[in-house]
Amino acid sequence: MTYRNPEALATVEWLAEHLDDPSVRVVDARFAIRPTAGRTLEAVAERDAYREAHIPGAVFVDVMGDLSDPDDPVVVVSPERFEDLMSRLGIGDGTTVVVYDGQGGTWAARLWWALRYYGHDAVMLLDGGFTCWLAAGLPVDSGVPDPSPATFTARVRPELRVDADQVAQAIGCDDVCIVDALPEVFFTGAARLYPNHRAGHIPTAHNVPAPSHVDPVTHRLLPASALARLWEPVGLEPSRRVITYCGGGVFGAYALFALHVMGHENAALYDASWMEWGADPSRPVETGPKAATHDRYQPTNPRRQ
Repeated sequence: MTYRNPEALATVEWLAEHLDDPSVRVVDARFAIRPTAGRTLEAVAERDAYREAHIPGAVFVDVMGDLSDPDDPVVVVSPERFEDLMSRLGIGDGTTVVVYDGQGGTWAARLWWALRYYGHDAVMLLDGGFTCWLAAGLPVDSGVPDPSPATFTARVRPELRVDADQVAQAIGCDDVCIVDALPEVFFTGAARLYPNHRAGHIPTAHNVPAPSHVDPVTHRLLPASALARLWEPVGLEPSRRVITYCGGGVFGAYALFALHVMGHENAALYDASWMEWGADPSRPVETGPKAATHDRYQPTNPRRQ
């Protein structure tokens, strides 16, 4: 079994050969999850780590700060602001974008989705991310590039995004499947993702955690056969629409990326995700397991890079 859309992934070998290509823009989107004094976790953009070492020529994006609307932080930034951001990063209408992070793409996928939502399909995730780049002994840089401004034209593709009302209409609908891409502990309600939000998941949702798509050793996307097994309990069919969500549109975007690689295009992101749904007492919530739990993937060859 092979990927249906393998071109969505860039290998480190391919990127190394295209670092000097002026039509390619590399974007560092690394994030770290760190404990706080209040025994909670916070996501922090690794801007300092980027300044210390990154793939040569890469620009940096804070996928939560830069891509969130300052007037409504639970949703993606407006078309005008996105155009301005892309212009400053040197990403134009003819640019091929390669995004990476340190978690196998689970954070970088937020920019992958945003670019596609605004009509730019020439975007890839670096398979294995920065971890795989370092493991291959490839060069790094500490200089911060200053790219020339480019012209980026946002062309909204509304079919790639849904709001809370659309999700509510999909609950219990046979031709729509809702997928929660958060770790199981948050899906079941055993832990709260946000201290002031309710625990649990959207009723009828399946749990397909974003990190479970990534080989724990190499940080690369799982083989096609393993992805098929992971999604088997969901019952993917071309006519069945999939709505993914998570805490704030990051892991849900990675689930969409995996679906795209698998060839399932009838899918959309609930952008505001649990940040909105979990805070709204008028929206229903369930706790406990829904679908069969997934066994953690064990690589057949731990040295595969």
